[in-house]
Parts: sequence; C-alpha cells; structure tokens
Amino acid sequence: MKRFEGRTVMVTGAGKNIGKEIALSFAREGANVIVCDYNAENATQTAAEIEALGVSVMTAVCDVRDREKIKTYVAEATARFGGVDILVNNAGGSAALLKKLTRFAVAEPETWDFVIDTNLKGAMYCAQAVLPAMMEKRYGKIINISSIAALCGLYDRVDYAAAKAGLIGMTRALAMEVGEYNICVNCISPGAIERGGVKREHMTFLGQTGHSGTPLDIAETVLFLAGQDFITGQNVVVDGGRTLGPGHR
Repeated sequence: MKRFEGRTVMVTGAGKNIGKEIALSFAREGANVIVCDYNAENATQTAAEIEALGVSVMTAVCDVRDREKIKTYVAEATARFGGVDILVNNAGGSAALLKKLTRFAVAEPETWDFVIDTNLKGAMYCAQAVLPAMMEKRYGKIINISSIAALCGLYDRVDYAAAKAGLIGMTRALAMEVGEYNICVNCISPGAIERGGVKREHMTFLGQTGHSGTPLDIAETVLFLAGQDFITGQNVVVDGGRTLGPGHR
C-alpha cells in the first residue's frame, strides 16, 4: 500500500515549481490531490499529470486571497472525498509578482497588503476552511511553506520577510490550539530552490552545499512531515546550510 493511499491532500500554488512537485509527489504515493492555483492553465496541466498517475484529482482555480472561493472548493472536496486530510499552504510570493520590489522606506501600503494577504492571510483562509472537518475526524496535517527570508531577512523584501516570519509564528501557535485533535501543524523554510529547472544564483556560505536545491527536496520534506504524528509546531529549514552563516572557504 502506498504511503498516502486513501488520504486527500490540498496543495496551494500547485501549478508550477515547488507546489507542482509537492502535488505530484503525493499523487505518486496514492493520495487524492486538490490542485489549487490562480493560473488555470498551470493548474490544469498539473492536474492532467496527476490524473495520468491513476489517482483522483480535483482542480481548484482560485487566488488564496479569495476566502469565499476557498471555502467553496473545500466544501466540494469534502463532498467528493470526505474532507481534506492534509493541507499544504505553498502559495505565496514577494512584491516581485507586481514588479514592485522596493526599499522599506518608500514601500506602498497597498503592496504590503498584497504580500501579507498572499502569504499569510491566504494560509489562514485555507487552514480555517479545512480545520472543522479535521477536528471532527480528529486527524489532520497542515504544512506551511515559509522561507529563510523569515530567519535572516531579504533585501528589498521586508514585507515578504515579515509575512513569512508571521507564517512561522502562526504555525507554532496553531499547533498548540489543535494538538488535542491529533492535528499536526508544521512549517518548512526553503533556501535557494531551482525554478523551471534553472539553478538559483547563490553566494558562498559556510557549510553550504555547492548547489541550489530542487523542488523535490522540499516535496520530500513535506511528505516526511505529513507522515509524522509526533512532530508539530516545528520549522524545518531546508537550505543546504545557507543560514549557518556567511564566510569564505
């Protein structure tokens, strides 16, 4: 029997890169997958690849900032699969999505709203939508994707660093609240990860491996946490050693 056969997983931002690999990895392990992405073409492509693996898949085309649409899709998934067992809050991004990366001193409140809503409030909406059924079944896993920006900051992305740090705090506090229902809440903070097969530029850091990470590195960590019943409230850093500190070999 495959590891997640009979389980239903919802992955946000599943249309490409890390989210897509997470969704495919769960499908390979037998899970029903809800592919959530704001880009219909990308969501449909991911869903088609999952369907080819012989598991059930549902496409949810929506922006995680749309609370009502998220609730509607979760209700549909509940009717079809009996609820969401595992939620992966992967959707996110910096002000680069708006082409508005800027220094904090001149940052626009509207840009901050976009970044906070996409990375933090979107995770809140999704978690609130799936929690009632998880609490009733007394089983569930919520895995949030943060960033090493939350730990060491990131130039021109103060808003993004703040949102991702908030996600780590949310993970820890929520884990306290839902532990009695046998629900585990954890977080992963990736470092430089390849996008579209393109290696990410990185500097030399003490202890760092000599390459950038891949979406599969993050997906395997997600599946590990999804299979654990005694790990909760943790932030797992997957960065090849980058946050160990700067230096020269």
